[in-house]
Amino acid sequence: MYLKSRLSKLNHKFRYTKKSKQYSKDFLKSSLDKNAASWSRIKEMLQTLQPMETGHKLIRIGSNFDGGYLVPDDLQGLEATFSPGVSVEIEFDLEMAKICKQCYLADASIEQPINLEKNMHFIKKFIGNNKEKDFIRFEDWIEESEPYSNNLLLQMDVEGAEYDILSKTPKNILEKFRIIIIEFHSFDKIFNREYLEKFEKTFKNLNKSHTICHIHSNNTLPYISFKNTTISPVFEVTYLRNDRIKSKLKRAKIPHPLDQPNSPKLPDPTTPNFWQ
Repeated sequence: MYLKSRLSKLNHKFRYTKKSKQYSKDFLKSSLDKNAASWSRIKEMLQTLQPMETGHKLIRIGSNFDGGYLVPDDLQGLEATFSPGVSVEIEFDLEMAKICKQCYLADASIEQPINLEKNMHFIKKFIGNNKEKDFIRFEDWIEESEPYSNNLLLQMDVEGAEYDILSKTPKNILEKFRIIIIEFHSFDKIFNREYLEKFEKTFKNLNKSHTICHIHSNNTLPYISFKNTTISPVFEVTYLRNDRIKSKLKRAKIPHPLDQPNSPKLPDPTTPNFWQ
């Protein structure tokens, strides 16, 4: 049994490394396109992803490996959580439902999970910027569910739609969230000017009201090596609203001791220091 498990792990590692090399080749090719964004502009954008210490220690909420997130220990008084993008693994939401009065979940791609607590409310809708058949506007969802609170937590994993949503979310809506956790996607496309502009607008909008306090690369997709920089196509970022910061900002250290690989079967390269 041990030998079989060991061989399986080695096979996963081999395929992962092979894909990583191919991802890196494709990434290099995209950088050489005549319409590619400049590396200096990309580096400037990456440097805005510097996590800072905020005076709150980080704690882990959710399951081990995929589905768990590091958040600042500033949860007292939180009234509700919003989770657009729901998977089979909802341990994070179940834990938050014990902390907050209400927990709101939305996803049109799945049926309502069967193990929800009484204070958890699921809608079979995608979150977006427009009212369509299977969509609800992000700010409408927030305003209709919690019109008066500014003690909210957002945990968003919407497979790339985060850029179109958060780049256009008004500041007064973002400021309702004390803590924001987002899984960002598609960083293998940063040489594409259209994508890069989305990234820049999203980070700029979030940085108006919040500060990054943690960043963690998701190892389920192979990493890209480019110009002595490691690029993770998918990574998780935790933000804290600026008025909750308790200390003079200084750079946070990564990786954090509580970090875990999203997939324990795959190699887990260190989360890249984008800002160096």
